[in-house]
Amino acid sequence: MKFRIFRREAEQSGSESGKAAADYRKQISYAGTPPTALKIAAVYRAVNLISNAIGVLPMHYKRYNAALRYFKDDYDTIAGNRLNYLLSVRPNSRLTAFQFWKQVVVQVLLYGNAYIYPRLNIYGEPVEFILCTAGTVSYNAYSNQYAIFDAYNGLDGIFGADEVLHIRNMNLNGYEGVSTITYAANVLGIAATGDDETLRRFATGGRFKAILSNITSVMGFGKYQDKQLEGKAKELTETLQSGQDIMGLPGDIKVTPFSMTSADMQFLDSRKFTVREIARFFNIPAAKLMDDSNTVYGTAEAANLAFYSEALQPIIEDIEDEFRSKLLGLDRYQNYKFCFDISSLFALDRKSQAEWNKNRMETGLVSVNDLRREMDTPPVPDGDDVFLSVNLAPLGSEKLSGKTSTPNT
Repeated sequence: MKFRIFRREAEQSGSESGKAAADYRKQISYAGTPPTALKIAAVYRAVNLISNAIGVLPMHYKRYNAALRYFKDDYDTIAGNRLNYLLSVRPNSRLTAFQFWKQVVVQVLLYGNAYIYPRLNIYGEPVEFILCTAGTVSYNAYSNQYAIFDAYNGLDGIFGADEVLHIRNMNLNGYEGVSTITYAANVLGIAATGDDETLRRFATGGRFKAILSNITSVMGFGKYQDKQLEGKAKELTETLQSGQDIMGLPGDIKVTPFSMTSADMQFLDSRKFTVREIARFFNIPAAKLMDDSNTVYGTAEAANLAFYSEALQPIIEDIEDEFRSKLLGLDRYQNYKFCFDISSLFALDRKSQAEWNKNRMETGLVSVNDLRREMDTPPVPDGDDVFLSVNLAPLGSEKLSGKTSTPNT
């Protein structure tokens, strides 16, 4: 039996398209690592924005007051005071609280996972929170154990599931997180290619590409002429891929430009599209990445609310749940809790802060002295009274007339 093997013509002359595809895959790989992904402005802005927003939030360790039925910061006990110091001031000897929480979020977004090892004393109380260096921890889903080999922090060994705080990014199996830049590899490849193209255009001074062709001789449709065209087309492709912008053909010369200008290609619009795609992957409103093409005051305010609820809240909840589930346990979770103080988000937005304080006072949540203590100002006499705002009253009531009723004698 004889077999005839056919090879498509496109495959014979497909080395150029194959090289282009290989170059693009290389560009995707180039942009898919954390150090290189941060060179893309939109990625840097997204990661820095989310990590800074959570870094400014102090975390508190609170204990339930059964007599008054509310949670208060646990500064009364030695263990509680130490734990609050670790969470809101200095988790370990290397990092402050802001740097610690910022790096936790950075690792989650860029590496997919952040591993925190709480070093305990002989009483089982945390005395230090160590953020493991990226790439030094591996998780075995079958044995539910963590292998840590972190020379920077002096950690080396196998640890149980409850001994390591594991903050995960979006994933498919529920056990190990996957970095956002891995999911966004194609978009980041386009962005990196766009950055390189922009650099090349500025570096070359906006020069154009053209073909120098023959004016007098006429190309026919015979076999010889077609083979010549194929050879010249291949030679043209190889010349352009080598970086040369103008190619010469024999005969009387005619210059035929074939490259499009930046305006014709709408290059800037494609760059804006890439920014919006990156915003979608990081769950951030495009306006927060400085894409202000359709931004007005109302949409900017809505973007802030969307950023808080969609980008920050899931990460905050994940961190709080991980601390609560592994540091408290079944016998303590009802009387203690870990929570971030989100009021720090409005620290420099005086208008929003004033409206928030006003609403809290009118609903009886705080008193004047409570607000003054928050602002580090001394309390005032009679400032501990709690008020409620009353807007409606029945007709003929004392509130409207200003008269007090006389009791019947």
